Amino acid sequence: MKCRIPNRLFAISPLLVTAALLAACAGDPEYVKCPELTAPEEGAEAFMRIDDTGEVVNVRLNGVRARCEQVGENGISMDLSIGLKIKRLGADEYPAGVAQINVVGLVAEGDRIVSSPPLIRYKAGFRKGQQMMYPVVEHEVTVTEGQRLILSLVPGL
Repeated sequence: MKCRIPNRLFAISPLLVTAALLAACAGDPEYVKCPELTAPEEGAEAFMRIDDTGEVVNVRLNGVRARCEQVGENGISMDLSIGLKIKRLGADEYPAGVAQINVVGLVAEGDRIVSSPPLIRYKAGFRKGQQMMYPVVEHEVTVTEGQRLILSLVPGL
């Protein structure tokens, strides 16, 4: 017995595929140009201590990537990926430990600070023998048009 597929199924298939693709693309956000994002030279590097051992670690900003989308009439939501370089300093042996990294993001307009959202807290866990790591911290903040974001590491010593 021969199995036959109705010809009208082949005629409808392209329409179904096109409709599915259009439905999937309908909810895309409206991406816009990101506001200015800066980091003062003094805030691009800080020293912290590992909780258990008291070792000193050097933390540096290692690049920031932002994706911005329109929110409401004049709001801009910034999805940030903050790259860090964390290095343990001057130890012969590197036991396991955890260092808490604090990053502050200030929203400024002109020369004045408009708001200071809570600190961005990141806990970096070092394995035994690990000297360096390059984590990425994800964060989201909303600003309005004409404002800018200032990122800075907060020293922990």
